[in-house]
Amino acid sequence: MRIVDLSNAFSPEEFAKDPHTGTHLDAPAYLLKRERSINDFGLESFFLEAVILDLSHAKPGEAVDDEDLEAAEEAAGLALREGEMAIVYTGDVEPHAYLSENAAQYLEFKRVRMVGIDAPSIDSLTARELPAHVTLLRSGVLVLEGLRNLGEVDVPRFRLAAFPLKVNAPISPVRALAILE
Repeated sequence: MRIVDLSNAFSPEEFAKDPHTGTHLDAPAYLLKRERSINDFGLESFFLEAVILDLSHAKPGEAVDDEDLEAAEEAAGLALREGEMAIVYTGDVEPHAYLSENAAQYLEFKRVRMVGIDAPSIDSLTARELPAHVTLLRSGVLVLEGLRNLGEVDVPRFRLAAFPLKVNAPISPVRALAILE
């Protein structure tokens, strides 16, 4: 067994200033009133089978759509399964590629439990409405942002552990680990 740390480090001061710093998890309460916070999810929600969808060829600053996700599944020779986590590997470039609303709808349709990305956000940093967040969070899909070292994961499907702090909050830092058999 090999473990790859997928977390991005940050200081407590950075997190206090902006909780969207480093590797962090967004729960539905982040954008939706009266929805679940981090604490409302069971531990099994943070220990999942995960699939990396390689979209490192996506143009910086442009949206990834549903067809791009389907092509990435096909290129990896797999299909997302219900209850898994989809990780979008953009290559961590600036400006970052992000999910279009129809890409988020595709992942919602696939019934994933969590979506991760190696960028600061699954939405464009200039988006006001955050359509990808709203689509996924409305369906109870957790969003994991700020992943690192995805290039070190050499298998398309693996176990992921991304445990947040035990807090009654909409956002939490996490230590994300890829567990490779």
